[in-house]
Amino acid sequence: MKRILLIISILLYGITTSAKIKPLEERPHDVITYEYNIRSNHSVSTTLLGLEYSYEGKVADRWTLIGRAGLVPAGFAVASTPQTTSFTGMMNIGLSFESRWYSNIAKRAECGRRTYNNSSDFISMRLRASAFHTLEVSFTPAYGIRRSFGKLWFQEFTVGPKIVYNGGLYFAPHVQYRLGLAF
Repeated sequence: MKRILLIISILLYGITTSAKIKPLEERPHDVITYEYNIRSNHSVSTTLLGLEYSYEGKVADRWTLIGRAGLVPAGFAVASTPQTTSFTGMMNIGLSFESRWYSNIAKRAECGRRTYNNSSDFISMRLRASAFHTLEVSFTPAYGIRRSFGKLWFQEFTVGPKIVYNGGLYFAPHVQYRLGLAF
């Protein structure tokens, strides 16, 4: 039994030491490898109404967790009379946590597209609590597109349903454009 284990361990050692990966320059040209790298970053971003600081940390291969704090949009109102029309936007202080899965970052890398600063489509689930006069808690599953431009800038567009509790439970559409600076 000991001889069999010794022979198996010698064979496994021989196989693992002989199976070295060649450097990229020595590989045949028909073997193509694609790389992407989910990045952890700090950022400051703005929406139509709001300004937030966020930290996006890598959790797994294509998963990240984002924590945000700042001023968040709380609602919009449009009032119109025959003489005037007015637009009012409200902001609250908010804290949110969002889990993201970058769905096509590997395919973007495979096609030779830019994946810098997590440029990819994503699926996210966000839990946000905001308060000014009253506490509002919302849960938003969303689909989004994130693209970077330049070295530090990015833009995101997300859409999905939003479930809100503010004394009562209601549903609302979630459509958001975000412009940010990652550092």
